Amino acid sequence: MPPQASGSSPAGGRGVVTVILILVILTPLAYSIVSRAVAQNVDTAELFLERPDPKHQECVRDTEYMRFHHWELLRSTREEVVRFGIRGEIGLHRCRDCHTSRERFCDRCHQATSLTPDCWGCHYYP
Repeated sequence: MPPQASGSSPAGGRGVVTVILILVILTPLAYSIVSRAVAQNVDTAELFLERPDPKHQECVRDTEYMRFHHWELLRSTREEVVRFGIRGEIGLHRCRDCHTSRERFCDRCHQATSLTPDCWGCHYYP
């Protein structure tokens, strides 16, 4: 068996690999911490989504429901209108009353979540 050169033990190689793996695993965590710290120093004067018109006291459903399930409500309303001709109180016209800017309300959230609703092929939202 050939003699090993001094300083090239198998344990030393595992140590380097371990350090590299730890760095790779901790890099996203460090990035998250640094980006959060930087974001706190940014001026947050502009809200992400437009607030509803103050003259409207409440939505057709609570905020939490609308945040995560508004598409279900709009889809069921669409089916009632298209299939059965039932026009109720809920519709895009009610959304426009409170949320006057599609760009500052609908589009911002849909772009942030990479979703493209099919509403605007048929409906006009000035």
